[in-house]
Amino acid sequence: MKQPVVCVLAFLLASAQAGAQSLSRDELLRRTADYLVQFVDGLTNVVAEEEYQQSFQTGPGRRRLKSDFLLVKYPGMDNEFMAFRDVIEVNGKLVTDQQDRLLKLFIEPYKNPVARASEIANAGGRHSLDRGRLVNPLFVIAQLQRHYQPRFRFTLQGLAAALGPEVREVELIEMVNSVASQPRPIRARAWIEETTGRVVKTELRDGPAPTTALTATTFGLDPALGINVPLEMRDSYVIRAMNGGFDASDEFIGVAKYSRFRRFQVHAEEKIETPPIPR
Repeated sequence: MKQPVVCVLAFLLASAQAGAQSLSRDELLRRTADYLVQFVDGLTNVVAEEEYQQSFQTGPGRRRLKSDFLLVKYPGMDNEFMAFRDVIEVNGKLVTDQQDRLLKLFIEPYKNPVARASEIANAGGRHSLDRGRLVNPLFVIAQLQRHYQPRFRFTLQGLAAALGPEVREVELIEMVNSVASQPRPIRARAWIEETTGRVVKTELRDGPAPTTALTATTFGLDPALGINVPLEMRDSYVIRAMNGGFDASDEFIGVAKYSRFRRFQVHAEEKIETPPIPR
């Protein structure tokens, strides 16, 4: 009497698994690309407050950085966006040479946006812990844009029920190393909602096997602006010894949290004096 019940359960399980695989890879990538157009448009020129905690697992040193974090899409570069981190506070103390660098992005003319991005990144990097690093929480999600997708090989993995009922894990591996700043091909994972293409989490792995660096970013809705934003980034890597080996006794750990999302707006006021009317 129990055999038919077992057969029915097996049939239902097989049907559920078949349904879970019903969405093709190409369709999922198309939906993701469409979603990212809205994501970039919504997040462009939105400033967040980033609180970045840096420490080592066993070694001394701990630092708390507070920064303005901003996504900028430049005129003439509609398919590209750049993330800017401008450190304004270190361990509770204001940075005296900050000088409204983000404001100057909008009110001063610029000829080379890449050079300006490097300038701000280098200024912020000076405040990081020695042997620490400041990474971009949007790096992986940028690679999922339509014009970058042909560079990667995508493999659909299983559903991630912990992240949502229709969230699919996707592995992406760069087929040709095309990013000058990356010494090795990009290896990453993304968790994508199948019905909408919404990216709920990304993970970047860097370093030779076994993996020595891992950066994970989670995304969610900001109620005030009504858009999806980065909520938290966790970054860790094993410190390499000077002789080229591994010092497994220590590990860098960075945790960044994002809040106070608001539109960046520049208001220019000009006073025009009207000459007196001749009598």
